[in-house]
Amino acid sequence: MKKLISIAAGCLGLILTTPTLTQAQHGRHGDHGWHGNKDREKYNRKREKEYDKYVRERDKQDRKYWKQEYEHEYEHDHGRPRWASAHHYDMRHHVYFRDYKTFYDPYRGGYVYMTNGRWNFSVNVPSFLVNVNLGNAAIRVVKDVPLDRRPEEYYGDDEDWDD
Repeated sequence: MKKLISIAAGCLGLILTTPTLTQAQHGRHGDHGWHGNKDREKYNRKREKEYDKYVRERDKQDRKYWKQEYEHEYEHDHGRPRWASAHHYDMRHHVYFRDYKTFYDPYRGGYVYMTNGRWNFSVNVPSFLVNVNLGNAAIRVVKDVPLDRRPEEYYGDDEDWDD
């Protein structure tokens, strides 16, 4: 039994003191480990530069995509919405989009729409109208509400808004 223990201890010692393949390679080439670190740093710097270039290009493409995708959201052209010319709209009255229960308020330069029982205002086209061609939408020019008043305050008062 003592022989077996001494043989096992000797083998374990031999295994622990034997250099691994990478240790042996570093030992044969002198200061290879230092050059390896230098090469690794150079490689990492190169990768970082490539990644930064990739991120800049991706951000550029993202900005271009979203600008094209939502350009109609920023639809005011010199103070006049794009759909105005299709309806021969002259910006002197409020407009009511019947199918969408939404007003265009030229005084404030934006849209008034109902969400969850409350009127909301947005300078941009509301999200539910983003893919709608408002140039073809049914409208009602609201001439009986003063321009400096909010049209939603008059909604439902003795008016048949949705006719």
